[in-house]
Amino acid sequence: MDGANFDRDYPVVLRFAGLYPHQLAGYEAHRLRKGGDLSHVDRSRSKLNGPPLIGPEDWAELALAEIRDMTTENFAAELEALEKRKRKKDIERRMVEGPKQPWRATRHGPMREVILTANKEWFDADMSSFLGESGNQREEEFEKLAVSWLKHHFADNVIHARADRDEMAYHIHAVIMPRATVEIAKPKAKVPTATATRRMLQPSIHPMIKDYEAAQDSVGRWFAPLGLVRGERTAAAIEAARENGDEPPKRRYHAKTSDWRAQEEARLRAKADDLEQDRKALETRTARVEAREAEAETVLAVAEGVGDGRFAVDQDAETPALIEASKDKDNSSSERELAALEDRSPRGFTRAAIVFGRAWTRMFGDARTKAETEAQAGVATAVADIAEADEKIAQAVLHLPRETRTAITKIRATIPAILWRLKRRSGTGAEAVPDGQDRRERPENGEKF
Repeated sequence: MDGANFDRDYPVVLRFAGLYPHQLAGYEAHRLRKGGDLSHVDRSRSKLNGPPLIGPEDWAELALAEIRDMTTENFAAELEALEKRKRKKDIERRMVEGPKQPWRATRHGPMREVILTANKEWFDADMSSFLGESGNQREEEFEKLAVSWLKHHFADNVIHARADRDEMAYHIHAVIMPRATVEIAKPKAKVPTATATRRMLQPSIHPMIKDYEAAQDSVGRWFAPLGLVRGERTAAAIEAARENGDEPPKRRYHAKTSDWRAQEEARLRAKADDLEQDRKALETRTARVEAREAEAETVLAVAEGVGDGRFAVDQDAETPALIEASKDKDNSSSERELAALEDRSPRGFTRAAIVFGRAWTRMFGDARTKAETEAQAGVATAVADIAEADEKIAQAVLHLPRETRTAITKIRATIPAILWRLKRRSGTGAEAVPDGQDRRERPENGEKF
């Protein structure tokens, strides 16, 4: 039922197409899917078409044989009538001309193909499969009404009907062979003679063929029980337009099935092109939306990772970059997560790195500078304090016993190296003092403090 529109009225479609006897062989080949244009046929469903609904399988052969008999019988009857009238010259002329086709020359041909169908959506809206029933109930009901309408209006002249289920929409084809018996026109004779007749193919004997609008009215009433409606009233619209002085709509004419099929295929191709363009436009819009969603979700994921301490900004990189926050433990999962986020939206990942890189600098840059300044000041103070204490120790140690002076001297030997390292860390630029040396004067006896 996909795509069905329950708010619209679906019309029953009736089309007539002219048909000549010599076209029956091609018509039959197409029916059996052995020839003709099969591009619109779903060959996997051809087995569903089934046997003819009206007429035998060899209906086309029987029709051609009957037309040959009509031709022969008409020729014999014409010669017999001329002979009775003693028209020897006319007999000689007709013998040279030979038999004539049993129909008058017309634009559409002496036979008719009938097509009965409805919109594909109407057939697809059938509820049989939903209710667990087999087949398509709408197709079956349409088929019954179509067969009864054909037999009611054309009787034995409908020599063939079939249902096609392997094309776009379910439809029924029928062939009308309009048999008629007519009198042979002849000049008035002094002596009355028997009336001569011919068997002919004459479509106008059927009101449904003679009057297109009457046929549309008829099928509209016939298929009304199925909820189908009559098609557009072209004749009434033309008459009303003429009365009002408006441009009348184009009148519908009986079209050849091949022409109608070509028009339908062209229309469907144009519709398919439009649908393809709509599909591509939808895919483009969808891709844009998905890209924006992925970008936003990537930024949010990075924000969450920075917030809970899993990600950090690499301050040593030339451009802002995200890294796992700690190197002291296994962060393979964080690395994989960062790689996955970058793959998901490179644009979003780059934007997040730039945004959080700037924020990181604003948040921690000033604090680090202040901390470094405070640390440098603290180290400088400590260096000064240690140096002052060392001076006092150097003065006091001169008054201590020799063993005590020796011990203190060993301890003081490490102080210059400590001071040197502290000065370097404080960034004061003070001259380094090598380990184990002191620039103060030594005692005259050469002893160390």
